[in-house]
Amino acid sequence: MKNYVIGAMAALIIMLASFIFKNENNQSITRDLFPISSSERQRVKVDVPMFIFVFFKQNNCHDCLQFIETLNKLPSYFVVTGIVPEQELKNEKELRQITGANFPLKYITNYRKFIPKFSPSIVGVSPYGDIYFVLPGVPGEKAYLEEFLLNFYGKVYPSLYERALSENSKK
Repeated sequence: MKNYVIGAMAALIIMLASFIFKNENNQSITRDLFPISSSERQRVKVDVPMFIFVFFKQNNCHDCLQFIETLNKLPSYFVVTGIVPEQELKNEKELRQITGANFPLKYITNYRKFIPKFSPSIVGVSPYGDIYFVLPGVPGEKAYLEEFLLNFYGKVYPSLYERALSENSKK
């Protein structure tokens, strides 16, 4: 019996340590630390936008970047921002011509928290800095991406709207 109690206590300690470690290293970014400037936030006329960060490089395969066409025509509640290496943003005109990106392009510097392990990638982020999904850019993704994003936003909108209301009531 004594061994079971010791085992249960050890499991509880491990679980609590895991919970503390997870919350310590995975804190959400507050609105003030979020890499979207206040002027960009004001440009968005939606109560609860969803930020889509697109990490890509000029030399990614052309078929893998076809999803950019879909991102160009998303509704206004999706705020799409392209994140590219600094040296490639110097040739922004050429980069836009090759990829067809019609959304703002930014340096990767302020978006390090969101960097995926593969490129190209699409990262869905809440207005509070919570990462919701990371999708790899693959050939054929264009066919299902818009439907996925619209359905996902429809499912996450109620909780985001509730959170926005509670934060506005605190002010």
